[in-house]
Amino acid sequence: MVIFAERFLRYELLRYRLISQRFSPIQKALAGDSMWNWLQTNAVALIGHVLTFLGLIAAAITVAWQLRRQHQSSLALQRVNAREALKLRIYEGLVQQIRRLSDAQIMASMYAFGIPSAVENYQHELAAGHHPPGIRQRAPEFSDLHFRAGNEVAELLVEFESWSIAFPSLHVFQVALNAAEYNVQEAFWPLFSALLRALPMDPPQGETGKPSVVPPPLTLAELEGLKAKVVTYKEAMDEVGCYLHDLAIEAQNNLLFGLFEREVPRRQPLDPRYRVISTEPLKVEELIRYFENETPWGKNQASIAADVVAETQAQVATKVRQ
Repeated sequence: MVIFAERFLRYELLRYRLISQRFSPIQKALAGDSMWNWLQTNAVALIGHVLTFLGLIAAAITVAWQLRRQHQSSLALQRVNAREALKLRIYEGLVQQIRRLSDAQIMASMYAFGIPSAVENYQHELAAGHHPPGIRQRAPEFSDLHFRAGNEVAELLVEFESWSIAFPSLHVFQVALNAAEYNVQEAFWPLFSALLRALPMDPPQGETGKPSVVPPPLTLAELEGLKAKVVTYKEAMDEVGCYLHDLAIEAQNNLLFGLFEREVPRRQPLDPRYRVISTEPLKVEELIRYFENETPWGKNQASIAADVVAETQAQVATKVRQ
């Protein structure tokens, strides 16, 4: 830019000299010899001043551009740091929720898992003519553990909704855990009914001194049915546990990716029924289609939606006839 300005001023000065030589009488009449001589004498100095002025302008523009770039870079770095800090905060919150849910789920699952053997051993001792200690498990206690785990699932799903804008891939875990929790609830009620028949029942609180109500021994068919219901319940709980394991892996790989150079390998399922939940876009679409169309939860959701649509259409039709 400075070179261009210098050439332009030299060209204008040369053109001015040619014009002044051609119309010198006019120039001398208008400006006078002293002005013309002064311009010719100080032309180089004038060019230097103009170039200095242009240089100052160019320097100011350069400084302003650099300051703007530095400001933009600083803002970008602040956004990156804030984003990474938010990801770390989300990860820490998810880990706490996962641990609470995992602990509650394991406690409920293992409590139910130990009941058939306790009932079987107790009845075996009675049949042998012994006087074994009473069965310590209780149906209400199992119910409390079960619903505590269910409440932890609900809190985790609320946590998903809180951070969906920062971690949109959580939606696939929301769908997967809804489907798994539906299976848990479907397995709970038949098991709970069987436990009311198989386990002693303590008197209500405040009625001390009354003995526990001990049910009669289970038949072999009832005992086998109880075992089957416990297996179904534990399998449903195991499905929740698998998805929690996948969530912990994907949370690390997505939220801690900028802090570490490696990724945690995904779960390799021994049982193909427990699908691996991944946040890869193609896998996400495939998994959501599976859960919404092929699982009991998805089919139940579709049935509810169809009933709502049918009821709405019926109400509209009734109003039209009226």
